[in-house]
Amino acid sequence: MPAKDIVSPDRRSLLKAAGAAAALSLAGRIPEAEAQAPVTLRAMTLQRAPLQMKAYEAMVKGFEAVNRNIKVEVLPVSQTDLWPKLAAAYAGGDVPDLVMQITSENAVSLHGQGLLQPVDDVVRALGEADFEPAAQNLFKDKGSYFAVPASNNCVSLLWYRKDLLGEAGLAPPQTWEQLVNVARRLTKGDKYGASMPYGKTAMTNSITWTLVYQAGGRIIAPDNSVVFNSDATVAVLEFLKEMHPFMPPGVNRYDFSDVLNAYVQGTSATCMYTGRAIVNVNNENPSIADHISCVPFPLRSLDRPWWSGAFESLIVPKAAKNAAAAKLFAAWNFKLDTYVEFINATPGHQIPMLKSVLASPDYLSHPLLVKYRKELDVTIDTLSKAHATAKPDDKSPLIVKAGEIQNSGIFAETIQRVVIEGEAPRRAAAWGQDRIARLMRG
Repeated sequence: MPAKDIVSPDRRSLLKAAGAAAALSLAGRIPEAEAQAPVTLRAMTLQRAPLQMKAYEAMVKGFEAVNRNIKVEVLPVSQTDLWPKLAAAYAGGDVPDLVMQITSENAVSLHGQGLLQPVDDVVRALGEADFEPAAQNLFKDKGSYFAVPASNNCVSLLWYRKDLLGEAGLAPPQTWEQLVNVARRLTKGDKYGASMPYGKTAMTNSITWTLVYQAGGRIIAPDNSVVFNSDATVAVLEFLKEMHPFMPPGVNRYDFSDVLNAYVQGTSATCMYTGRAIVNVNNENPSIADHISCVPFPLRSLDRPWWSGAFESLIVPKAAKNAAAAKLFAAWNFKLDTYVEFINATPGHQIPMLKSVLASPDYLSHPLLVKYRKELDVTIDTLSKAHATAKPDDKSPLIVKAGEIQNSGIFAETIQRVVIEGEAPRRAAAWGQDRIARLMRG
């Protein structure tokens, strides 16, 4: 459902103190020795834009003022570097105490390996019923939460230039076939119709799940068998090959920032991305700020809707040295003023996971969210129908090796075999199937 505008003053007052109250309610559970001894809490985060880091500074300052024996060190890391850094940390016995804004595939895989602590006390201190139902369903396994839902973002959007589509007499595409036509029509000279990732990068691996699900396929079946080599995967590879000529030069190396930059700078007329397009356009190329909009990413077939959310969360590694303090800071993340400051450091990109904040004027009053309310509503509505790639529908079991699959690079390699090397899609899908099956057996 689109966000609503009204929350009662009493509820808003409660929201302002929610994170602090939750943290304080957990404070009595810190062991006496840990409460008295100085603690340096290492918190890794995957969201690291300058304004997000500034919001973290405010969050840390408030937390340390209340918890004088706990110092917090925020460690930014990229999505591409996360898995190798975590693997090295676990191997060396020196894991971070908290990982913030970790995407669902990685959280699920760490849980599947038995490497996470339960965080039921944090979720319940914050108010379990306030979290979005899809997130509750995703992060609760066998009656216990292994991650705290933190925020969401929707890469399953297509950003487009209203002026360029209008001049060409084109409507925003709803299907892959229509998107190919739009991209073809809007590719002229040094301007290109679309921007999507084709590099051996985190974004290419991430969006492959979405496209396969949209095509009616799966990577892993509910019985845990590998089913990547399918007509659906072949259709994805054919679609990406058909789109490739309408992408900017260098697309074979594109990751997240490259895909977005091509759209923001006006090189491409459309791009597959989250709501971060709003703030980047307004900061970096305001000349097109009145000409951008978005729709849910087109589907292979309108009778087969499927969109993904990142479902970012907070996790506490089982081997964390300061787990109790980490839970305190995890709860403090949701203190309304700094939570909203963090969320709105990239307006429209990070979407609150708490229903009360999603409807709060504190969140919705940001000038860019007011200006782009239509696009925000599209994002929120798409996320309301979205699932995590590690759990493609409410009834499916968790794909407990989703992180290993995504971080292996198999998807990106499969795509490049077809698009760059000219391999037949069916043969490439068979190659990918074999590599995924090996990984699942490992």
